[in-house]
Parts: sequence; structure tokens; C-alpha cells
Amino acid sequence: MMMKAHTISAISSTPVKYLTGLFTVVTLLFSSAVFAQHDKTRKYEQFEILGQKTKPQLQREFDKAKFDFLDMYHEINEVAKFDVLCSYHRPLGSKIAKKTCEPRYVKAARALYIKTMSTSPGIDFNRLPSDEMIKFLTKQTREESYEHVAALVMTNPELNKSFAKLEFLHSRLNEDSE
Repeated sequence: MMMKAHTISAISSTPVKYLTGLFTVVTLLFSSAVFAQHDKTRKYEQFEILGQKTKPQLQREFDKAKFDFLDMYHEINEVAKFDVLCSYHRPLGSKIAKKTCEPRYVKAARALYIKTMSTSPGIDFNRLPSDEMIKFLTKQTREESYEHVAALVMTNPELNKSFAKLEFLHSRLNEDSE
């Protein structure tokens, strides 16, 4: 007899729980409709929330801005030795290629140095120039290229705007690293 009483109470409580849940949902729906009507009549203050980007996000944005600037620069630049040549390279052990850029005069100086220092056929890896050596060899041309780019940035408003964006992103990257 106890079993029947237990079974009957379980069956009878299920519809009560269901009806209570249904009543709660209906009450919430009606109360939200009432609140929605009040929202239309009230004026609320609006806030704008500015978030900070992560360093990788800033780096991607900086890289995109850099390549946009270079594309615009190539459209305007008429001096071939100041062209910036970009190519994709995969670092050793990686399957992910990275886009690297280098001015034409730097590539030419590196090739000339390798050609003059190689005494035997092929490339002697022990005599390859370091980046410091290439910087030293191209010091005067590098200064000329900076002046050339600065003149183009000052005379072209679109290039100036692109450069300003690049400079802003660069400063944001540097302030995050400090």
C-alpha cells in the first residue's frame, strides 16, 4: 500500500511542477512586455566603451597598414633603387611563410658583396655579409631613401594619412611593450 501512495504522489506532483514552471515563464513574458513599454518613454544615457586590443591584434593591424602603405608608395615612387621588394620566406623548421620586405638597394648591395667575396663557384656561407655589414655599406643610400620617402609623404595627402596611421599603430605597439 505504501508503494501506491508513493507512486500517486509522484504522479500528482509532476503536473504541479509543470504548471508552476509554466506560470513563472508566462509571468516573466508579461512583465518584460510591461518593462518594454516603459523603455520607450524613458530616455537613457548612452555610454561608449573603448576596448584595448591585444598585442597580436595590434601587430596584425600594423602589418596590414605597413603593406597598405607600401602598395600606395609603389604607385607613387618613380626611383627604382628605392623600391621595396617583398617576398614570402619560410623560416627553417616552419611551414608558415612570412612576408618580408627589403629595399632594392639593400638587395643589390648584398648580392654585390657576395659576388665580390666569393672566390670559388657557389656560395661560401662563411663569407656571407651580416646585417651590420650591409647597413654600413648602404648608409648613404639609406639616408637618401629616407629623404625620398619623407618628400613623398609630405607631398601626397593619401600617403601622409597612411603613414600617420602606421606611426600611430607603431607607437601603440611600443607603449604596450613598455
